[in-house]
Amino acid sequence: MFKSKTFSIILFMLIAGCSQLPEPSIDQSASKIVEENQEPNPEALKHFMDAQLYISQNNYPMAIIELQDALRLDPSTGTIHISLAESYWKLGKIDRAEENLKAAISLNEKDIDARKMLAEQYIIRHQYDEADEQFNALRGIEPHQANHVLAQAELAAARLQWDKSIKLFREAYEIDKAMINALEKAAELALRANKLQTAREIYTHLVKIDGRNVEYLSAYADLIIMDERYEEATEVIEKIMDVEGYSKDRLFQSGIIFYQKKQLNQALKFFKQAYKIDDQNGNILHFIATVFLEQDQPDSGKVYANKLIEMDGEDPRGYVNSALADMNKNQFQEAIEILVQVAESFDQEYGIQYLLGNAFYQQKKNEEALIYLNRALKISPKSRNILHILAIINDSMKLWTESDALYEELIDSDSTDAQAYNNYAYSLVERNERLDFAMQISMKAITLAPKNAAYLDTHGWILFKLGKVDEALNYIQYSIELEDDNAVVLEHLGDVFMHSNRKEDALQFYRKAYKFDNNNDKLKNKAFPD
Repeated sequence: MFKSKTFSIILFMLIAGCSQLPEPSIDQSASKIVEENQEPNPEALKHFMDAQLYISQNNYPMAIIELQDALRLDPSTGTIHISLAESYWKLGKIDRAEENLKAAISLNEKDIDARKMLAEQYIIRHQYDEADEQFNALRGIEPHQANHVLAQAELAAARLQWDKSIKLFREAYEIDKAMINALEKAAELALRANKLQTAREIYTHLVKIDGRNVEYLSAYADLIIMDERYEEATEVIEKIMDVEGYSKDRLFQSGIIFYQKKQLNQALKFFKQAYKIDDQNGNILHFIATVFLEQDQPDSGKVYANKLIEMDGEDPRGYVNSALADMNKNQFQEAIEILVQVAESFDQEYGIQYLLGNAFYQQKKNEEALIYLNRALKISPKSRNILHILAIINDSMKLWTESDALYEELIDSDSTDAQAYNNYAYSLVERNERLDFAMQISMKAITLAPKNAAYLDTHGWILFKLGKVDEALNYIQYSIELEDDNAVVLEHLGDVFMHSNRKEDALQFYRKAYKFDNNNDKLKNKAFPD
């Protein structure tokens, strides 16, 4: 007869599609006959023992003959049926094996060995519902035996029945608190099935069981970070490092986790701790600089960016972060001076080419900007940021064939790009071309972003050019209600009032516009006419 087998063996056979069970163990088979029948038939017992010898020699046909003789003499002993089932199974006579196991169960519904073997055979034959029925019966017979629940949980997991499997693994643990592995498997399955709340509950319990288990603590930290419990996560990570020691890699990884979650203060704390251990690590220097820049602390960011440049002049990230620090302070010429000296060395680095082009654009040096932005576009042909800037630059240089093509490319590739619709429409109205088409795409822009002041002004300005002055006034005034510090929009409203013979109102808005754009001579003449 078979000993109780761990379900890892069963599951392996289930996955591999194996058609044979492992070699059976028949220890204590004779004693079981005695247990079943206090006065066993001596002749039947002799045949049974001879059959066991044949089974040990893999001579299953002779074993079956002996077992049939034993059964004829003692038909009420289930152990004989079980041994027959084993022998028939080995010979590939699956139906006969099943018949004998069912016969053993009919003689004794609480025959544990027969039900175990029948469940195992059902699993190998992919009759999973029938196997599950046997496990249910086993649990009814031995409700305090966790191994039955564990086997059923493994079967459910193999069938991808995540909820059922998790529940059963947890039940197995509740029956036998020594089965920590059952709780671990429940936690792993909960993560795999993306049942994060369940996973949190289980890992909370596991951490209580063993608060120094790094695997438990790491998984728990990840889960509570997802739950935005950042302070607690920091404490858990501290515990992990208390167990493992404060390693640079663990500190850096912890910083990355918080950085990805946009928890910049916590991220910076871990990055700085890592920096204390290794102040020559480029990754650490880069992320400290990056966090400072994202926290709008460009001076601090520049310090660490420059440290990276000094340490490794071949790492482009130092130059990028240093230039970004200057650009965040609107010091575009300083950014240009940093980047232009390395632009040729890093001609395939998108960040350097893009930032240098953008810095020249901010300085209104369009010819230079086009050189580096076009380089960046070759590196990243689908960069929408570059396409937008190139369209604006070409538009300002009156290269409208190029700018129109860029706007159309942006719109064709993304029908939700409100900025592309608006800028294209404004370019057309400023040229006084295709105003009906400009009206259509401007309407798309404000449909996508109904409270964008710039887009509302564009739409109003097109209406004004089309002679729809009252409608234009409504849109432009609404734009100024949203944002009242844009000189162009204020000037537009002044033009609408002047057209409507509301000279005093017009002068009021021209002068307000001039406060924001006092280098504009044309606007000055409007605001202060002779």
